[in-house]
Amino acid sequence: MRLNHNLSSLSIYREYEKNITKNSKALSRISSGEKITKAGDSPNGIAKSERMRIQIRSMQMAQRNLQDGVSMLQTADGALNSLNSITGRIRELVIQSGGATSEDDKLQIKGEIDQMIQGYEDVVNNTEFNGVKLLNSNGHLLTQMDANVGDTANIPLMDLSPDGNLSNINALDINSNDFIDKALNIVDEVSSNIVDLRSKYGAMTNLFEGELDSLSEFEISVTGSESRIRDADMAEEMMEFSRTGLLIEAGNAMMAQSNKFPQDVLRILENVRSR
Repeated sequence: MRLNHNLSSLSIYREYEKNITKNSKALSRISSGEKITKAGDSPNGIAKSERMRIQIRSMQMAQRNLQDGVSMLQTADGALNSLNSITGRIRELVIQSGGATSEDDKLQIKGEIDQMIQGYEDVVNNTEFNGVKLLNSNGHLLTQMDANVGDTANIPLMDLSPDGNLSNINALDINSNDFIDKALNIVDEVSSNIVDLRSKYGAMTNLFEGELDSLSEFEISVTGSESRIRDADMAEEMMEFSRTGLLIEAGNAMMAQSNKFPQDVLRILENVRSR
């Protein structure tokens, strides 16, 4: 036994401090849900985790871009479907005019054709997505499809305004012998443009939806990897918290016991003196 240095108590206290630190870390991880809360916990791990988080956020934004692209293409497709119906009806009326025998019948047919052309123009002029006119301008819309440089797609725009094509039917004389041929040529050309554009939009919709599925699956994979690096195993941390808590209590009891050693020395000395 030593009176000046209670080595047993110092040894117990060192272990007690270690358990306090471990207990505090376990509690921090339980409360935050993360096993890496600062760079010092794992310098390499936090670097990997931060890179993955940046990639995840980028993929989430790319997915929103694709969803907006799909919504825009679906909006355009709905309008193109209406234009198909209108041109189909105009074609029927043109052919019907070839069987009309009276002047009044032909005038009624011509009046309905004019109304259909006006309806066509209204659809073209009023179809827009987020302020962008989709059917009355030429050019492209650029969409970022992925989280990497160069992963872009161009959505083609086509001017389908009736001016210069479909509206030319208005100037034709329904009573002329070549009305039907000229009108059908105009309608068929417009219909062909609509079908071509609709086909392109359908292909791009499939492309965007496929890319969206791939990005979603990849995001889940990267999120899982990032979780394994950074997230705490709650069951493991609860066990560590409980284990170190018991050791802290045991350390307190042992320190109280070891601190009695000097008193035991004094008692021995007192007994020696009394003799």
